[in-house]
Amino acid sequence: MKPLVVIAAVFIGVAASAQPQRAELTRSGFAPVTVSIPATPNEKLAELTRNWAMETYQRGGYDITGVTGNLLTVSAREDGAFFYRNKGEGFDHDIRYNMELSFAENSYTATFTISEIYANDVRIEYNIPDYFTSAGTLKEDYEEVEPSLENTVNRIIRSHYNFIINFR
Repeated sequence: MKPLVVIAAVFIGVAASAQPQRAELTRSGFAPVTVSIPATPNEKLAELTRNWAMETYQRGGYDITGVTGNLLTVSAREDGAFFYRNKGEGFDHDIRYNMELSFAENSYTATFTISEIYANDVRIEYNIPDYFTSAGTLKEDYEEVEPSLENTVNRIIRSHYNFIINFR
């Protein structure tokens, strides 16, 4: 029984260390996330990214732009990306994002930016810095923006990573 526990612990440790680091929200947005992967040609990574976007956004609504030898950008809309409550009333928001992917042989870097925010399918004038004070902390009543948006962004980054790892 003890050897099984040790083997399971090692397996979980290896699997956990292989996952992308967590993207964290700040007043200026998300810092780039670098992901280690087995050696894969850039052309294959670009092809896999296109396939990931087609599968993830089957209804359409995504664009692949800025394609060069080692760079491309996925732009898409994500419904229910974040929420917050103000005076007991809940507000859900959708986002339009750009995920720029810069490929290297054994890694890639994902730079995630939010270009538009929607409420009830209408673009709002708020941008990410508007939810923060000038000191960089979340404004009162917006405390749930950070964890809900971080969960969404990290789910998207992890989904792309898992697709790359499983289908390369």
